[in-house]
Amino acid sequence: MGRPWWYDSYWEKKEKRRRRPRSPSRKSWAWLALVVLSLFLAVAGTGFQPALLAWLLGFIGYFCRILSLAIVLRALLSWFRVDYYSWPVIILNDLTDPILLPLRRTMPPLGGLDFTPLVAIMVLYFIPSIVGWLVSLVV
Repeated sequence: MGRPWWYDSYWEKKEKRRRRPRSPSRKSWAWLALVVLSLFLAVAGTGFQPALLAWLLGFIGYFCRILSLAIVLRALLSWFRVDYYSWPVIILNDLTDPILLPLRRTMPPLGGLDFTPLVAIMVLYFIPSIVGWLVSLVV
């Protein structure tokens, strides 16, 4: 027989579908590992002394150095024939893509050469010194 034409489903109590909690992506785990490693190196560099400002500056320095090393490794791997579906290369791409992709959108390749890794490394080189300078102005 069916429902009448005037029936409104507003009055019907339907259970809403429960959404499954999403697990973090592979990229999130790679960045979390980078942050934890940088924080551990910064804390270990102070001899595990409770010096928050030294930890912060050390964390930023180690974070930029490790990220620069990852960019150099990715640039070196681009010269060789590698399996781009192997897990070290995938993790390396996950770490460096958020830095390199915005630069690639703004900088076209010049003469077939990609200078975005060089620009990214230069930016990452100056970030710790700029943050240190800003902290010295505030403190």
